[in-house]
Amino acid sequence: MKRASVVIAALVVLANPAFAQDDEGPYGVLVDAPGVEETYVNCAGCHSEMLVAQQGLTRERWDKLLDWMVEEQGMWEIEEPERTVVLDYLATHYNTDRPNFPRR
Repeated sequence: MKRASVVIAALVVLANPAFAQDDEGPYGVLVDAPGVEETYVNCAGCHSEMLVAQQGLTRERWDKLLDWMVEEQGMWEIEEPERTVVLDYLATHYNTDRPNFPRR
C-alpha cells in the first residue's frame, strides 16, 4: 500500500505542468550544485527527484524525513559525511524558509 501511494504521488507530480522542464540535466530537475550527485544517488533510487524538488522542508524536517525513510520505508542509512552533504544540499535548495525557494 505504501509503495502504491508513492507511485500515485509521483504520477500526480509528473502530470503537473508546473513541474515540466525542458532543460533537465543528468540529475533530473534537481538544482545543479554541490551535493546534487549524493542527493540524487540516495533519493532517486526509490522515487523520482521530482518528489524531492517539491517538498520544501526545513533542514530539521529533512533530517527527520531521512530518519523516517530509514525506519519506516526500508531506506539504507546514509553514512557521514555524505548525510551532511545531502542535508546541506536539501536545506540550501529545497527549503521553503529560504527566499529563493524554487517554485517549478
